[in-house]
Amino acid sequence: MEPILVATCAFLLENKAAIASSVIASASYDTIKKALNFFGLKRRVAKFFISDEQIEEYLKEICEKESKNPHKPARDIEDSYEDITGKEYNSELFDEIKSWVKENEEAISRTTMNFENESGFNIGVQNAGENIFNIKGDYKPKKG
Repeated sequence: MEPILVATCAFLLENKAAIASSVIASASYDTIKKALNFFGLKRRVAKFFISDEQIEEYLKEICEKESKNPHKPARDIEDSYEDITGKEYNSELFDEIKSWVKENEEAISRTTMNFENESGFNIGVQNAGENIFNIKGDYKPKKG
C-alpha cells in the first residue's frame, strides 16, 4: 500500500509521478517536506483547520498513513480530515490539494530523496557470501 498523498499524486497526475511515488512512499513526512515545498499547500488548506499544529498533523497523516482508496483518494483525504478535526468534511479541501498537486506536478514527478546518515548507516544494495558484522548483531548466512 502507499501513503494517501502518494496515491493522490499518482491519481491526479495520471501516474506521471510513478517513479517519485515509489520513492516518496517509503519516506517520512519530515523527509518529504524537505523535498517538496509544502508552504503553498499549508496556505491553501489553512482555512479548513483551526491551528498550524492541526495542519501539520493532517499533512503528516496524509504523507504517512496508507491509502485505503488509491483509485478514489478523495475518500482518504476526507477520512483523515474528519479524524483529525472532528469536523464535517468540505469537498473544497480536496480541490485545494488537487490544485497544489497540479501546480507542483514537475517537482513531484522529479522528486528524489537524499537520505542522510544521522544515526546508523545507509545500505543501497548489499550482497554477501560471507558474514556481515555490526548490523545490530551479526548476520551469518546459512550455507546450503
